[in-house]
Amino acid sequence: MAEPSTVIHSNEEKDELRFRSDSSVQKILESDEIILLSCIVYKYNKRLKRQERSLLITNKAIYNINKQDFFANFISFFNSNYAIRRRINIINIIGITVSELSSEFVIHVKDEYDYRYASAANRDRILLMICKAYCLNIENNPLPFFFKDDVNLIDYTTTEDDKKKGIIRMPREGEILMDEVALLKKLEEATKKRENYKAKSQLTFTRDLSGKAVTLEDFDILRCLPGRFGRVITVQKKDTKQLFALKSIHKEEILDKEQAEITKGERYVLGILEKSACPFLVSLEYTFETPEKEFYIMKFMKGGELFNHLRASRRFDEERAKFYVAEVLLGLEYLHSLNIIHRDIKPENILMDEEGHVVITDFGMVKHLKDGEFTRSFVGTPEYLSPEVVKEEGYGKSADWWALGILTYEMLTGLPPFFNREFKTQEVFDAIKEKDVVFPDKVEISDDAKDFILKLLNKNQEERLGFNGAQEVKEHKWLSNIDWNLLSEKKVVPPFKPKIQEDSENIYWN
Repeated sequence: MAEPSTVIHSNEEKDELRFRSDSSVQKILESDEIILLSCIVYKYNKRLKRQERSLLITNKAIYNINKQDFFANFISFFNSNYAIRRRINIINIIGITVSELSSEFVIHVKDEYDYRYASAANRDRILLMICKAYCLNIENNPLPFFFKDDVNLIDYTTTEDDKKKGIIRMPREGEILMDEVALLKKLEEATKKRENYKAKSQLTFTRDLSGKAVTLEDFDILRCLPGRFGRVITVQKKDTKQLFALKSIHKEEILDKEQAEITKGERYVLGILEKSACPFLVSLEYTFETPEKEFYIMKFMKGGELFNHLRASRRFDEERAKFYVAEVLLGLEYLHSLNIIHRDIKPENILMDEEGHVVITDFGMVKHLKDGEFTRSFVGTPEYLSPEVVKEEGYGKSADWWALGILTYEMLTGLPPFFNREFKTQEVFDAIKEKDVVFPDKVEISDDAKDFILKLLNKNQEERLGFNGAQEVKEHKWLSNIDWNLLSEKKVVPPFKPKIQEDSENIYWN
């Protein structure tokens, strides 16, 4: 998370990028436009990555501009050093949402998509200058502001895709009408709130042997990844530049029963991860809390989702698939030893590290069962649900072994066995309950692999491979060449090593 900005105690204009003296910028502006502020900001793009941008605020508009390269500048008719990526007319701004926990803010634009920015050094000054310009253009009509107790503001940002679908994400409640004086006071209060938040933040767990306390202030936000309940945010620790994944959970009571169960289960597993040494579950590195929230900092898996690698390869050869199956199996074995079922095993929830090892993640669907207990909750991803889940019969750990069978089939063929190309969920459910598994003729799969899959995909959970425990899955003939001791210590060389590309702001893989 970026450092909180310092509240500006005056309406002093600031031309950090010296645009007032740049003739190429003057060519962009209208004759009666006056520069109020120019500075560098971070803008979050449609892939939720942050990018450095030049921001220009005048008495009439907000500009998102880029410096052109030499060739573009040479052929430009106007011979300008800068290119306008977007111009927002001040009078078209319908509101601004501001994070009280980070340096993010969102500019909401009439009949257009929104802009989500972050600026540690200049956030408050930017807001004041926008407010000033707005009040200059629309007299006696203060600008609507929304202050949110959220680390990131993605849930309040209307994207281009949202706009096409008619979705508006600007907050509907909490509007505060602000002029410059009122905004300045509010920003001062927000700064005090952040300082108080930091003071009340308590480290509850760390793997760092130094035991040094950490808070949100120690991390920069890089990218937000959509999640089902809550968001996972890629963050970078400021002092070490190390990447982590951050997840926050509200302590307040969740009214929706399904969300309450999910949050309770996820909290439980994340608590276990504090003590866990299992290398096939995502590693929890820090936890800290404030009076309102709990924060979990997990190891960032640089190799990304197994799903992306499978789509890139279309399908895996047997030895590669077997390696991933075996490591996921060990992760499930550990969870099951604690009477926890995952209930959402699929390629998207398996992450790869930079060496090619995989871990299980996303514990939003977990369920803790007592010995011999079953659950009837209808949760999970349709193509991976077992027959007993679809029928809403009682089920336990066997549901995870069914999902492992679906995963194995998908890795070897490219698609789950009950995939429906028209995405008709009911037809998927009917196939899971009634249809046999069919292997494609054009894909060569060994008899042992087919037998492994078919035994995991036995529609009778009591006869399913794994019903009597993980050991019988490990003893299947298809996995006979796995050295479980070496694998459990991550001493087996992965069959594939992802190519990692990094820069100071983003990380991605291929």
